Amino acid sequence: MSFELGDKILERLRERFSPSSEEFIALWAREGGDPFRVLVAIIISQNTNEKNSFEAFRRLGSTVGLTPEAILKGGVGAVREAIKPAGLQDSKSAAIVEVARVTLEKYGGDLRRLLDLGEEAVRRELTAVKGIGYKTVDVLLASFGYPVLPVDTHVKRVSRRLGLSGSSSYMGVRRDLERIFRPEVRFEAHLLLIKLGREVCKAREPRCRECPLNNICTYYTARA
Repeated sequence: MSFELGDKILERLRERFSPSSEEFIALWAREGGDPFRVLVAIIISQNTNEKNSFEAFRRLGSTVGLTPEAILKGGVGAVREAIKPAGLQDSKSAAIVEVARVTLEKYGGDLRRLLDLGEEAVRRELTAVKGIGYKTVDVLLASFGYPVLPVDTHVKRVSRRLGLSGSSSYMGVRRDLERIFRPEVRFEAHLLLIKLGREVCKAREPRCRECPLNNICTYYTARA
């Protein structure tokens, strides 16, 4: 694999898709420049769709608040009630409150101080919180300029069908994709691969004939 293949893939996907902040809650939350808000949005978005994520995030903002101070003052119960539309509210609310506590106690309420410590420090600190895994941390890192390529269910499915990765593990797929996509375009690649997975390369009944990558796709060519 090479960066040239990644360049070709992105060129074709850019012609077809234009990811926007209305479709990705992490992009929308990032517009304020506050990594804590972004992290809360990513936690809310786990295992649900964007519509539910946006509703839950807005409810949290209007009823509790989106600062570490407001979330700790509101407590787990208020956070749980606010984010119900996104589902898994018990585990998500506990993670959000714990992140708020860590952000206040260790970083003075400013999560940018953690991000400034580097990729490994961010991973070590945040994955210690129950309910926060590698993908959640990677989306936060990528949202603020770190050259990582987060892998969600769409990215994993698309990558395996295209033949970009044969791994079944999160770290394996991420490693394979980061060998294909240049560091400066990895977050864009993440968003575009999600768009492809949502709209064309669906889990059931993929629309292979409509796919801009079908002539380089091992899944399609094996069936053509």
